[in-house]
Amino acid sequence: MTEYSLSICMPSKRGFDESRASISSAINFCDSTGSELVISDNSGSSDKLKMWNQIPLPFMKYLSNKKNENLLWSDNWYNGMKNCSGSFIGIVSDDDILVNIDKSVLEYKDIKYEDIVGIKPIISLWNSQVGVYKQNNFNINANTAVDRIKQYQDSNKGNNTSYFTFYRSKIIKDIFKLLKYHPTQGGYTDWSIVLSCVASGKILVDPTKQLIYKNSNWFGDAVYIKKQISKLYIECGLEEKGVLIASLLDALDSFILIMRESSNLAIDEKLEAADYVLNTKINQFINNFNITVYHKFPDVIKNKVEILKAENKIDKKLDICLEIISSFFPSLKDKYKKFYKYSTNLEWGNLI
Repeated sequence: MTEYSLSICMPSKRGFDESRASISSAINFCDSTGSELVISDNSGSSDKLKMWNQIPLPFMKYLSNKKNENLLWSDNWYNGMKNCSGSFIGIVSDDDILVNIDKSVLEYKDIKYEDIVGIKPIISLWNSQVGVYKQNNFNINANTAVDRIKQYQDSNKGNNTSYFTFYRSKIIKDIFKLLKYHPTQGGYTDWSIVLSCVASGKILVDPTKQLIYKNSNWFGDAVYIKKQISKLYIECGLEEKGVLIASLLDALDSFILIMRESSNLAIDEKLEAADYVLNTKINQFINNFNITVYHKFPDVIKNKVEILKAENKIDKKLDICLEIISSFFPSLKDKYKKFYKYSTNLEWGNLI
């Protein structure tokens, strides 16, 4: 059985013509690097199935799933991941292009330092109007979880394409397995996923690999971007009012994923990182609340926000965040408590 240093996982929902260039690039990349390619296809396209199934490639697994409009994006992503066997897994969207520029200086499977959890290709952001307009090529190399998170916050400039880093298999699989129990499974969780990976260890750039990220969803003026953000919450059933509490959702999601029982971090280190992100997201919510959305909340919630501003205990902050969220969406209260339990193996608010 072939041992792979890297598996490229491509969840695919586009038709044959729309995804052909991306799949072809992934085949070329894996052929030239000795990597594994796993395509999890839920497009239902017979042309696509016929094309890729007839090519006998020993390094490719083509998983054809029935088209299911109710299948969530995270389910298809995890279906691909759990069939990957590489030491590292890189997710590639089925409209992006992956390029092997040169031979890497080392085999990924030979990386012995457990604190290195990700190898990032140079990620080039591309749009049809301007071509390549930005590069994501920064390292995350601080020695502690909280300092890595701070480094990521300083470096990303609102660009979360580090999502497409080649992450250690166990870490990214563990996180996506937990997303099955996420209360909304909304597409907005990408930031929390990346923060939990960054907390887990260092991410270093491999300049011999390039991912061309076709950015059509997040390229435009402020009105267009605002509409795209709202769409994330509408699509997962929270409607536009989900945007009002977006930072609190991020606060809970990041805290819960960083604090997962399967984390490679010692309890003190992961608690420090989780609390830092919790506070950062709470402060974002409070700042936005004071400036733009104060008038949209009832007095009882305004009072809770005032209490939240002064609260220092982690369990109390979690409680207040959940109370504010559930005032808009009552069904999320029990769902978040279950998500906390699945991730940490602890009851809601318990830390050890």
